Amino acid sequence: MSEVSLYHTYVQNHNGLTGTSFVEGDEGLALGVSSSLIKAPGTNPEQFIGFALATCFNATIRLVEAREKTAEDSALRVRVDIVKDDPGYKFLVTALIAMPEHERQDAERIIAVALDECPVAKLLKDNENVVFRLVDDLNAEPVLGE
Repeated sequence: MSEVSLYHTYVQNHNGLTGTSFVEGDEGLALGVSSSLIKAPGTNPEQFIGFALATCFNATIRLVEAREKTAEDSALRVRVDIVKDDPGYKFLVTALIAMPEHERQDAERIIAVALDECPVAKLLKDNENVVFRLVDDLNAEPVLGE
């Protein structure tokens, strides 16, 4: 049985990291893009990944909280690093999740449910370079790669 798309979009980029990426159609979103490794204005891939994960995963946690009729208190802060790899580069992603009104066990269970429901988290969660961590303080700096 084929899957039915609930929404689709196309994003184009013609010049790599020194141009513009844009959404086709009526949305009209166009962003100047760049690389974190060069001095040039624009949004970089690390920021796109951070935005996608922080937005989608926190929205999914909030949906789980609402469904379970518990405090809707989650907040996310995503750190994305780029490091040298062989060959090329790789991203290290750490998602810090705060749920201050929840007991730790309940928060961890809600996070586990959200990891199985969020489409962005599903893409990333099994990657060894991606960590999801429940924290008390969103401003605590995670250790690189941890």
